[in-house]
Amino acid sequence: MILSFYSLESFSHEKVMSADRRTKVQNGLAYCMDSMSKIVSMANGNVNNPPIKLYPDAGPYTGFQVRVDLNNPQTPTDLSDDEWAYFTISGNELSSGGTTLPAEVLSGKVVANFNNSTMPISPTDGFYVEVDPLGLYVDIGLVGRYYPDRVPTLETRLTNPQVSMKTKVFCNNSSSN
Repeated sequence: MILSFYSLESFSHEKVMSADRRTKVQNGLAYCMDSMSKIVSMANGNVNNPPIKLYPDAGPYTGFQVRVDLNNPQTPTDLSDDEWAYFTISGNELSSGGTTLPAEVLSGKVVANFNNSTMPISPTDGFYVEVDPLGLYVDIGLVGRYYPDRVPTLETRLTNPQVSMKTKVFCNNSSSN
């Protein structure tokens, strides 16, 4: 009877720990997605000056950048006073920043590697970005793990859960003319 209770307690503890770790990774990725969505929704530009493009301007790419107008009041027709906000991955850290925006590490749980494509069904990289040719929207995919450097196996999937999220974000203040 004691062995039964111990076995039940041990099994429950493992499941609770796994759920807690999965939730922490999921919340971290959701925060990243929310931060990127807020900035992309403020994107400003036109066909000659795209509001969203890959970062840095010349490869190898590590993320994407968004042209934003932080003036009060905003001047959407004057692009000369806009600045670039960027989202980039280095190792397992997904960061944001800009000319006047402070640099911030959004998450340290993202699997390393940037991929300039739509996130596949079975992703292997951590940060997927596909920018619309006109810069009007961006497809974003993130893959995170509790221990991002360790590939989960059948034996470790409870202690190192992997979470993936993807979204498509459209900018509101751009023109295609």
